[in-house]
Amino acid sequence: MKTKTSITAGILCMMGAFTAHANQYGYDSKPYTIQALLGGIRYDDLLFTSENGSGDSVEVDMSTLPQLGGAWATLPKGEKLQFGMEASFLLGFKFDDVNTYSGVKNVYVDVSSYLWMFDIAGGVYANLPLGEKLRLYIGAGPLIMLGYYNSESDYVNTSHSDTSFGWGAYARTGFELQVHPGGYLGAGIRGNWCDIDFTDVGGASEISGVAAFITYTAGL
Repeated sequence: MKTKTSITAGILCMMGAFTAHANQYGYDSKPYTIQALLGGIRYDDLLFTSENGSGDSVEVDMSTLPQLGGAWATLPKGEKLQFGMEASFLLGFKFDDVNTYSGVKNVYVDVSSYLWMFDIAGGVYANLPLGEKLRLYIGAGPLIMLGYYNSESDYVNTSHSDTSFGWGAYARTGFELQVHPGGYLGAGIRGNWCDIDFTDVGGASEISGVAAFITYTAGL
């Protein structure tokens, strides 16, 4: 509870501090940038316990997921250290197939599982130009996440599934190099935490992880 309260208070303070900055530069009437992200995320022990239909339990590891998404941001404003606002979406997915031997029924059982994770986030960011072609950036804010997990066994055609919704926070940083006028290519990392409950399917009640991306930004 203390962690949630601290994160919420920090986000509110940060958003309030940048509200005056947004009003000063009139972001509602300024151009914006679009960023594409392609990479993957590693969650801390995102494990699910599934029944294989023969009386045995199978542990399914969904800790590593490929991700793709995009981000929208106002143009950075300011002097050397510039600021702006951003919003993003990310989709993560994984399919897994586990073949196990059941000592109860003396048969091999195939358990097929898949996980979808979708989050929408928004916050503020700082941009630091280094010369004419290189930039560093950092951003943070709240997020909301929707997840769906499904597991099926071919032994007696049983399935277990759960849909969960939660809120949390993210922080990200990265660098990009100008490859043509208005276009930047680079890499970044993003950490997130979310209070999302998968305990009904043998999962965790909250998750955290770190993602790495290749990025391309247009509009700078």
